[in-house]
Amino acid sequence: MSGNMRAPQLPYKVTFVATYHCNFRCEMCNIWQKKSVDEMTPDEVALFFERWPQFRWVHLTGGELFMRRDLDQLVAAIQKNCKSLFLLNFPTTGWFGDKTISLVENTLQRGVGRLMVTISMDGPKAIHEEMRGLPGSWDRAVETYRRLRAMRRSNFQPVIGMTLLTKNAEYVQATMDAVRQVIPDFKSSELHLNIGHESGHYFDNRGRVVAVDHTKVAQAVADHRKRNGGGLHPVNFLEDRYQALVPAYYETGRSPLPCTALKTSCFIDAYWNLFPCSIWDDKVGNLRESGFDFGGLWESARRKELRKNVADESCPHCWTPCEAYPTLLGNLARAAVTRGGARQIPAPAQPSET
Repeated sequence: MSGNMRAPQLPYKVTFVATYHCNFRCEMCNIWQKKSVDEMTPDEVALFFERWPQFRWVHLTGGELFMRRDLDQLVAAIQKNCKSLFLLNFPTTGWFGDKTISLVENTLQRGVGRLMVTISMDGPKAIHEEMRGLPGSWDRAVETYRRLRAMRRSNFQPVIGMTLLTKNAEYVQATMDAVRQVIPDFKSSELHLNIGHESGHYFDNRGRVVAVDHTKVAQAVADHRKRNGGGLHPVNFLEDRYQALVPAYYETGRSPLPCTALKTSCFIDAYWNLFPCSIWDDKVGNLRESGFDFGGLWESARRKELRKNVADESCPHCWTPCEAYPTLLGNLARAAVTRGGARQIPAPAQPSET
């Protein structure tokens, strides 16, 4: 290779939608209404990661992942072929407890640097089941979490994830109190908070989240930060920094730090469409149609155009953990010192965006 040529700088993190199938009918999400035909197969997943094994962080998501009967086969394909894999994480409703336990056991047995599983919970029982549209779902969620918690080890950590909207923001403490009725030693640090967003291509929920009471949600996040008190563990640090910047996002409607989407991270849906992130509807291309030539799409004029829009802050802007965490890692110095006014800190000079 000649001296003036260089390999493309590929992302280390991918959000990977394995299915849109879902048995829940959540108020804030229309994923369950999407068509779910001709979704990615385990063989395609194996081929993709065999060709592009540089990903160190795979965020697997849905839909409800356990609606796939071949989920274990799909995860095994990722583990076998993604040679750089360090962190694998996925959310679930907790409805399919036995399947969840089995997948975690198999994933750990096959070997993984770190595995994180998030059980989604929207409040104490009445609030959760009203928002999720499925009676009995809260009891199943907390029981699945209890079983996963008993399996904790150095490379496996389950958490409960709560997406805050106007309807449930005041119930953070009540949610923890309810969980403690089943798990008395449940710690506040085991409850991870994020804020609701709208997305056309992913959640298909335009108009459902826009009227969030920002003051109410931001206060709930601030109260939870005080309970947790930060910490130097990498996960706790990212969680704290993410939550610390929620007010800045709400005040400006813009990402509090320079976003790294289409630079260090990307989003691939169940039909192999490549997007910048879970929020922005502008597509880079389709991997199935391109023969799974991820490198070709990554070096394409289209990806570079969209990345320039991100760098120029011409994207829709968001503060979802899927994009915020890689962004925090890409702006560690600024993230560590800011208390909310991130945009007031001068950004260091950046190399050319290509």
